[in-house]
This record gives sequence, C-alpha cells and structure tokens, in this order.
Amino acid sequence: MSRQQEGERLEVNQMEARTALPPRRTWAGPIAIGLGVLGAVAVLVGGLYLALQRVPAAPPRTQQIGSVRVTVGTEPRVPWTGPAELVVSIVDAGGTPVTDASVILTYDMETDSIGRRMAGMGEPGRATARMDSPGRYSAPVSFRMAGQWMVRLAIDRGGRQEGQGEFLVTVR
Repeated sequence: MSRQQEGERLEVNQMEARTALPPRRTWAGPIAIGLGVLGAVAVLVGGLYLALQRVPAAPPRTQQIGSVRVTVGTEPRVPWTGPAELVVSIVDAGGTPVTDASVILTYDMETDSIGRRMAGMGEPGRATARMDSPGRYSAPVSFRMAGQWMVRLAIDRGGRQEGQGEFLVTVR
C-alpha cells in the first residue's frame, strides 16, 4: 500500500470515528428502580398513616368509688409516650359534680401475669389532681413507654376517705 493510500485510509478511519455514535446509555433501568423504591415508600407511609388513624381511642373508664361515680380519661384521648394529662370526673349519686374532693393518683406499668413489675421502670409516678371546673380534676403525668399503665386513685372528701379505684390506660 502506498503512502497516499495509507493516508486516505487513516483519514477515512478518523472520519468514521468522528461520526460514529457513542454507546447509547439507557435510563430505563435506573428510572424503573427509582419508581419502584418511591412506590414502596408511598405504600409504607400510606399504610402507617391509615394504621394510626384507626387506633381506637380508649373510652373513658367509669367506676363507683364509695358514694361517688368516677370517670378517668386522658388528654390527648389516645396518649403517646411522654407527657399527658389524666382527667378525672367525679359526680355524686344524684349526678351533681363534686367540688370538695382531694384526688391523689399513682400510675405505673401494669405488672406481668404473676405480679412482677417491669424491670427498669423506676418508681411509680405520683400526682395530685387539681380541680379545673366543678367535678373535673386533672393531673399532669409522663408515660415513659408504650403499653398498659395502671392508674390508681385515692379520693378523699371532707377529710374522710371516699375510696380507691384502679383504671387501665393504654399508651401508644
């Protein structure tokens, strides 16, 4: 091959190299993976949202303690771990709100089936409820973890003990 032919061939090869398309990168794979991950996250978040919306609020618990009827609830209605408010409503036999009561409460994680306290829970919480309005008493509490909590009330009226009661509160 002559030098001129070699030069022409080299020139043609360089031209082909310039006009040849680079390997085409396809985005279909990464896009499909991204959409799959996004869809999975959306399903999980949506499911969690719906599950939390369906959490049944524990109904207020009512008991007869001595001569008064006592109802215990929480604010928020479905308590989560952390601070909450225990609300105690007290009415007499005629349904009249009781305004002269002293309400002391203790609260603790419910014990297991053979009466043992949960390890590491420390001492039970203790609070004195104050009257917010006639017959409605409230006390700030702090639930340290989710689960069943036993709330024990001691009610005094006019210097004499009215009685004691136990109420179960579910904390999420």
